[in-house]
Amino acid sequence: MTAATSAKPFHLLPEEPARAALVVIAGFTVLRIAFAGLLGFGVDESYTLGQARRLALSYFDHPPLHLWLANLSMVVFGTTWAVRLPFILLFAGTSYLLFALTRRLFGGWEGVWAVLALNASLFFLASPGTWIVPDGPLLFCLAGGVLALARLFFPAPGENPSAWKCWLVAGLCFGLAGLSKYSALFVVGGLALFLLTSEHRRWLAHPAPYVGALLAALAISPVIVWNLANDWASLRFQAGRGGGRGLTLAAFAQMLAGQFVWLAPWIAVPLATIAALNLRLLRDPRRLFLMALAAPTILYFTLQSLWSGWALPHWPMPGWFFIFPLLGAWMVANPAASPSPRAWAGWSAGLAVIIVLVVGGLGATGLLTRLGVPVRADPTIDAFDWTALRSTLAAKGVVRGAGPVVIGLTWNEGGKVDLAVGDRADVMVIGPDPRGFAFRQVPRAYQGADILIVALAGTWARQQATLQGQFAVIGEPERLSIGRGGRAELELVVVPARGLKSLAPVSVAAR
Repeated sequence: MTAATSAKPFHLLPEEPARAALVVIAGFTVLRIAFAGLLGFGVDESYTLGQARRLALSYFDHPPLHLWLANLSMVVFGTTWAVRLPFILLFAGTSYLLFALTRRLFGGWEGVWAVLALNASLFFLASPGTWIVPDGPLLFCLAGGVLALARLFFPAPGENPSAWKCWLVAGLCFGLAGLSKYSALFVVGGLALFLLTSEHRRWLAHPAPYVGALLAALAISPVIVWNLANDWASLRFQAGRGGGRGLTLAAFAQMLAGQFVWLAPWIAVPLATIAALNLRLLRDPRRLFLMALAAPTILYFTLQSLWSGWALPHWPMPGWFFIFPLLGAWMVANPAASPSPRAWAGWSAGLAVIIVLVVGGLGATGLLTRLGVPVRADPTIDAFDWTALRSTLAAKGVVRGAGPVVIGLTWNEGGKVDLAVGDRADVMVIGPDPRGFAFRQVPRAYQGADILIVALAGTWARQQATLQGQFAVIGEPERLSIGRGGRAELELVVVPARGLKSLAPVSVAAR
């Protein structure tokens, strides 16, 4: 058996690494398409699609790039599952960029291993790989920018890349990454750390990096213009999510466990182990490059949970993205490790397929609730679309361009309502946390229009008393049961009202 063959994850892959990488990427892309077709839109996706109906320079929760892409996708596909296709294809491109980066730094088969591990990881398989979230464009742009600089920092024998071209491409890519998600700043900070601590600090005396930075600033300028016009609401909201609550070890433990689960335990353990091992190998500039890119994101968001009291485990994932090339290099260097890397690859890919098909099947059929699991304990219930609302609201006069204004009581329920009927009615959210809805409320709602409040029955029960002072008249609620397979799983209320006095008594940004 040749050394190249022993480095292959599977015997069935082609002998040439680039083609093998394409086979792996194509296989996982097909798996993601199946997943997208089985599973409904989650809460964040529903909310994002609702916000994306109206193009803007930027938006409250995140920069605009993924919303612009979602808007274009809805023009082509409507609000069917196929609206996810551009995001799935984008991650296929991200996977190949990771292969190209790893091949340049370590070798071709190392790149194949990195791509396989990335795609078998639960977070990267599902969230940026399939769903309509900002992480998809973020990772694509970060990978493109880092690859451009890797060509400059680590040229192949006989290669003489243009410094201007590499820095300008990197600047554009990093700017577009910032146009995707604010956390791109941490990866750029890692790049600065690498420059300061390596022989590549000489580039700080060259004009190209600064022109690239100007190009990045130009790319992200829509976010700055929007925030200037809206009292920096988006930046204040995101900064406020890291507010201090004192030392909270429980939140820190949850953050660690959450990353462990999101990456998938069989991926997380070797990935974290390789990251720790490479702390002793930072004299190698290739390893220093990747670790510097990864460390700020991972460390900041993980440690932030110690003082913020909470954090979401997907926040550090762009940092872990840059550890996968190191994992690929280790797999090739240690083919005789126990357990066998090849067996690990087979189990990882197989588990990814099983999990996707099981979760997708449960989401499509509602099997868990059919078996007696309580609705709120079913993790797929949030991926259930409220399409049954369309016929009910149409019977109440909600039609395109006319009829009552539809109001939700929370941003996440408003997103579900908006996805179902937003192309037929003005959809708003009343209450203290409207999120992006606060920036797209329709003035005619203040002008005596008929209103239909739509909410989960439990939400209505909790907020009913506080709503009395916000309307001149509130009618009797009509109950509507919706579910999968003709079974009742969620109970909604549709409440007629008139004379809306205020939309949001306390704005999110001010709070």
